[in-house]
Amino acid sequence: MKETWDAHPPYDRYYGEVEHYDDCEDEECEGECLLDPDGEPGAERRRSGDFANYELNDLIDDEITLSWWTRPDGTGGEQINLPVAYAEVCATTETRDLTPYQSEYEGYMGNYGNTLDRWYRRAAVVLWPRQRSFTARAEAGSEGALHELQGHLDAGNLDRARTLARSLAPFWKHHGSGEAAVALFATALPVAVGLREADTATMLLAPFGVETLGERHAPGLAAAAAWYGRTWAHTAVSSWFGTVGAYTGADRAAWLESLPSLCTALRAADGDGDAIASPLTEGAWQAVEQQLTSWLGVGCETERRTGMERLGASLARVLQAAGPETAATIAATLRGQPDTALECLLPALRTAARQPTTIRDGAPAARAFQSLADHCEDRLTAALARPVRAADDWSLTPAGTCRTGCGLCPDLDAFLTSRTGHVMEWPLAKDGRRHLHSRIDQAGLPVSHTTRRQGRPYVLVLAKTDAVFTREQATRTRAETELAWLRYNWTRSRG
Repeated sequence: MKETWDAHPPYDRYYGEVEHYDDCEDEECEGECLLDPDGEPGAERRRSGDFANYELNDLIDDEITLSWWTRPDGTGGEQINLPVAYAEVCATTETRDLTPYQSEYEGYMGNYGNTLDRWYRRAAVVLWPRQRSFTARAEAGSEGALHELQGHLDAGNLDRARTLARSLAPFWKHHGSGEAAVALFATALPVAVGLREADTATMLLAPFGVETLGERHAPGLAAAAAWYGRTWAHTAVSSWFGTVGAYTGADRAAWLESLPSLCTALRAADGDGDAIASPLTEGAWQAVEQQLTSWLGVGCETERRTGMERLGASLARVLQAAGPETAATIAATLRGQPDTALECLLPALRTAARQPTTIRDGAPAARAFQSLADHCEDRLTAALARPVRAADDWSLTPAGTCRTGCGLCPDLDAFLTSRTGHVMEWPLAKDGRRHLHSRIDQAGLPVSHTTRRQGRPYVLVLAKTDAVFTREQATRTRAETELAWLRYNWTRSRG
């Protein structure tokens, strides 16, 4: 159970005990700015704790979920996921009178806040009309309901199984994640095949995320694709991926680690496993490509490089799982990316090199990996052939693209691209200074920006730092190291 209350400390800002005010130093700010206890502008940050003595006002929201149940005789215990409406619950003891196992308080945030979230665990007796037993168990994500369907199929009661399965459609939407979802999918898969009804099979399998799929499911998936056809298989895989780009969490990243072995098992299974393996790799590539495009747009090199290195491992797994044609298409797309994409390609090549069986001659993606290695070698060689920056060259790349039409950024870009100018003093109002601060920081430029608080308006002082030169030298050194590694591990003679 989770409850969200309007709450405040025993002595809060409204009662005068924990005020944190200070005069704002910005000339455009009127009045006073609220500071948090650390002296930083803003509201009190969210934090965990006891908060047992906090004052509760109104209940804002509540959530009740059944997560485990067992039969009255103590058998049949299983993990479930069933939301319960507050109106369906009767309790002799108010939840607020119990001790929560976790609490989080968020102070006033300007337009919301002073809320206290509390989480509780309670026991319950769950009842439903006997005639709705199948529906109740199925809505909770119980394996028992699927076992009942399988029992009807085993007994030859196909019509009864189909009728019951169709009744799941209104609520068969989501079944969580982790091992419980993996086990539930393993039970649902043979039922979906046995129903011999494409639409019902799609409905039964659609709620599961792609991270649910593993090697153990390969025979059933191949059998389903063989019975229902490739169009059905493509639709099913699309439903498992959900929204493209949603794969950012640890579960999806861990699943990508297993994708090559899953696709190998699918292609080796009886039936039509490739009808599942191909859209799986295509969907995984679409998600990786979307993330790659996003990272390429990040101007801050340190942030971008960190994200690209993590993505490189996922890219390697997708290529290892792909068939030769798909791998070649992916490699061609990657070769068309700007040089900053090497920050992802090189980690991918390092990941692949640690598994020689995936890159030796005859492996499906071997040529794709080799073509990317050759591409990286060419780009690094070209980069190292460029002249070394002169000692008096302070020029920088412009700070990305300004979409506001502010009129300030052309002057900023002129300063950045100047070979000789490395300090600029610029009288600007607050909004203009804030905008330029943001552009410089987002691009990760080696330019300091400080405000000299004299006169009106204050003066923004921009100064290029020595990192203009040290960064470039570090980049050349890194390129030399990466090129040496490439030539040692990925020679053109490997074909």
